[in-house]
Amino acid sequence: MRDDRRHSRPRYMPGVAAEMFWPRWAWWFSCGVMVVFAVFFASACVDAVVRAAPWGTRWTVVVGAVAIAFGTVAAEVFVLVLYRPLHRPDSSVVRPGPVVLPGSRRAVGSALASALVLFLLSCVVAWAASGGWRVFWVVVALLLVPVVVDHLFSVPHARRLVLTPQSVRAVSFRLDAEVAWDDIESIEWKQAMNGLMVARIMVKPGASSFIVHWKHPFLRRRNAIDVELLVLDLDPLLVMMALTLFECVPESRAELATGRIPERFFDIDHAVATVPLVLGTRWLRTFRPRRRKVR
Repeated sequence: MRDDRRHSRPRYMPGVAAEMFWPRWAWWFSCGVMVVFAVFFASACVDAVVRAAPWGTRWTVVVGAVAIAFGTVAAEVFVLVLYRPLHRPDSSVVRPGPVVLPGSRRAVGSALASALVLFLLSCVVAWAASGGWRVFWVVVALLLVPVVVDHLFSVPHARRLVLTPQSVRAVSFRLDAEVAWDDIESIEWKQAMNGLMVARIMVKPGASSFIVHWKHPFLRRRNAIDVELLVLDLDPLLVMMALTLFECVPESRAELATGRIPERFFDIDHAVATVPLVLGTRWLRTFRPRRRKVR
């Protein structure tokens, strides 16, 4: 019985879809393998430059590009999957106005940097290759152009979650919008187009309080607002529980009028103890809070 309980123990709520594909140790292993490959190809590139390798400058550049590609992917895996800081806001500070949970630019910046690096590397390899391989890498570079443009439109809009007793506003990858709590149809845990897991706020049809402050040119209009859980540097589970509580229990929204960030966003014991059983069970049956050292 003890082994069965251990096997069925709830897991941490993922902040990015990739966490659901492999266990954490496998991601650490794959990241280490990519770092080894990056070092290997970088050493080969340096050796080729020092010893004047017979295959020519072009392929030396390609070997260096491959080293950079492996290093870039390893860094992206580390930032999106492995690195999980938990930020503890100072709840003693009183700031008039709405409760603002700022989002980190770490994931946003790394995604743009990775797209730019891979695009430039594709161009380099296309320049060095010939025949069919050149055509292939030109096509790869062209496919990466809309990815880079997609991120360039989004980067200037700082991610954040803004809460008041009346409404919720979120800035995500392709949308900056707000809606009144009473006009929310449901809050669901979903995967977004950029691979992040989000709290998707479904807006009631025809809601007059649904205001779009900015919309990405590539986004089709829809009645939904995404809260990107990863960028908040909080436990995704506590954020989901808090948003669900504020939606379903109007009296709880008084916490958003104090000028302080509610403790339920970072205090596990407080969040679990004060959420109604029917709401808490929905998430705690599948996931468990991240009991890790916070900064």
